[in-house]
Amino acid sequence: TLFISLAASADQEYAVNYAQLPEGAQHFITTYFNIDDISYIKAEREGLFNEYTVYLKNASTIEFNHTGKLESIDCARTPIPEGIMLGTIADYLNQHFPNLFAVKYSIDTLHIEVELNNDLELIFDLNGKFIRMDD
Repeated sequence: TLFISLAASADQEYAVNYAQLPEGAQHFITTYFNIDDISYIKAEREGLFNEYTVYLKNASTIEFNHTGKLESIDCARTPIPEGIMLGTIADYLNQHFPNLFAVKYSIDTLHIEVELNNDLELIFDLNGKFIRMDD
């Protein structure tokens, strides 16, 4: 009997500096934040590529894929900076939730999820069309 064993390799995490971020991630940070706001940056090997998490001094976290494209931003209890969300989503929030603000914004392959400061979660399609609420 032949036994084949495959060792599962654990994902690798390590610290990186700002210059090691993909160009798109660097541009995002300088557009919406200040480089001095960065507490530290972590890279994590996911299969063939790195994913990056930027930790800010105000407890916000920003995740980017290997090309520097935004995957998620969590601003804890402060509003997500204007211009990060799709305009259609920002307009929807202003119209339907004028007294609340978005604190989390996540993009995956099928939808965009927005969490408001009252913990209500809203799901949109990738074009910003409202789909449903989760609580």
